[in-house]
Amino acid sequence: QTPHIDKLAREGVRFTDGYATAAVCGPSRSGIITGTYQQRFGMQANPDGNRYTVPAMHKVMPEALSAAGYKTGMFGKWNMPQGKGAEELFTEANGVMDWVGDFWPNADGRFNGYLTDKLTRHAVDFIEKYKDVPFFIYLAYNAPHNPWQAKLSDRNETIAQLWNEPKAIYAAMVKAVDDGVGRVLDRLYKDRIDSRTLVAFVSDNGPDSGHRPQPGWKAEWPNPVVMGDEGALSGGKNQLAEGGIRVPFIMRWPGTIPRGEVYTEPVMSFDFYTTFLAAAGADIPSGTDLSGANLLPFVRGEATSRRPHDLLFWKSKRHFAVRWGDWKLSTVYARGSEGGVALYNLRDDIGERHDQSTMRPDIKRNLLDEYRTWCARMPVSASGISNC
Repeated sequence: QTPHIDKLAREGVRFTDGYATAAVCGPSRSGIITGTYQQRFGMQANPDGNRYTVPAMHKVMPEALSAAGYKTGMFGKWNMPQGKGAEELFTEANGVMDWVGDFWPNADGRFNGYLTDKLTRHAVDFIEKYKDVPFFIYLAYNAPHNPWQAKLSDRNETIAQLWNEPKAIYAAMVKAVDDGVGRVLDRLYKDRIDSRTLVAFVSDNGPDSGHRPQPGWKAEWPNPVVMGDEGALSGGKNQLAEGGIRVPFIMRWPGTIPRGEVYTEPVMSFDFYTTFLAAAGADIPSGTDLSGANLLPFVRGEATSRRPHDLLFWKSKRHFAVRWGDWKLSTVYARGSEGGVALYNLRDDIGERHDQSTMRPDIKRNLLDEYRTWCARMPVSASGISNC
């Protein structure tokens, strides 16, 4: 149960077709912070994370907002090159760490307590410190990433509701995130700045399956265990199927964004950068080329175009996907599909089970051409993964 995240959705807009720019954490977070396709900088998969660079002329989101007069803080999972950050940082050097007492290089070394709670405290303290001036916070919880470790108090609460220990631990990790969201929203309310604050919530990829030999995995646990739940979607983390890239996607801004809105056109996590600049009344920095759209006119019914994007693209190693309206062209992970690429109508087939390639070869051909044109503009990845 996630009562605070659910409340956030009820009070703002929920995007049913909200996407991450990748199906795994590193490139996905790069897309959010740079506001564009991370492939432009050679970031295609996690192995690229220690090799790719964002040019100095391309300003990442906190740099752009800092130039616009905002105090900026980044707390949590980073997955970005060093030197591209905010004024106040508490970020990790690697993507996976223990939840109690791990070492973070740019703040207070080894910490006490549960990591999710500590990240929340950093965010709440930052709000209290800068409540009277414009501020930006990037709060990136690592949970519920492995290793599977939860607070005993939360675990004892969830184990009574779930049939096995690993799923109970996963649920407890999600509960800690939801509690943190609640504390942040409560701080905004108590400081009477909630109506002046745009809050966005998103995940960096779809659900993962727990299995040996992941860190923290116990020998007596079933193997594997589906930790998250993709519902009616197919696939999950590391796959460009809907279950790997379609993610929770919420924005709330009381008095500016309609309450209880449901938006059904495709949007991407790199849209946040452009949207935040528009909300701040700030210009796009010179030398910074963004792929994202300002979502505010679309959720307020003021847009002059039908949807924010005509086409959306994904690329990871040998896999790719293209979204155009209700149609999606993507690499097939299972064997047996013609040419390894399938065409789906997501309006009728959200689970991507029925390949429409033979019924609509014209759409398949056009989307494949669009993908090849887009991909040809992208460099080879930083780790040498061939592109097209």
